[in-house]
Amino acid sequence: MSDILDQLEVIDGYFDDNVFYMRGIGGYAIEGRYKAKGLRSLARLIDENEPFSFIVDKETIVHVPVELNKRIKQELNMIADELDTI
Repeated sequence: MSDILDQLEVIDGYFDDNVFYMRGIGGYAIEGRYKAKGLRSLARLIDENEPFSFIVDKETIVHVPVELNKRIKQELNMIADELDTI
């Protein structure tokens, strides 16, 4: 698992059993608890050519630059693949 964490450039988090706890994306604080299926679903929602945003709470929206989309999708799928092996 540490090999996967070392490869992450945009997503910050850690594994605990068969769950990934996300602490942030692209330097923005985004907390969540994800299983492989949820991470893959999130990756499918990201269009590499369109900006997207995470709504954290009523007052916080994180806008992710288009330049990060491809890498975020790749990392989400890497994490999901790792969770599938646990």
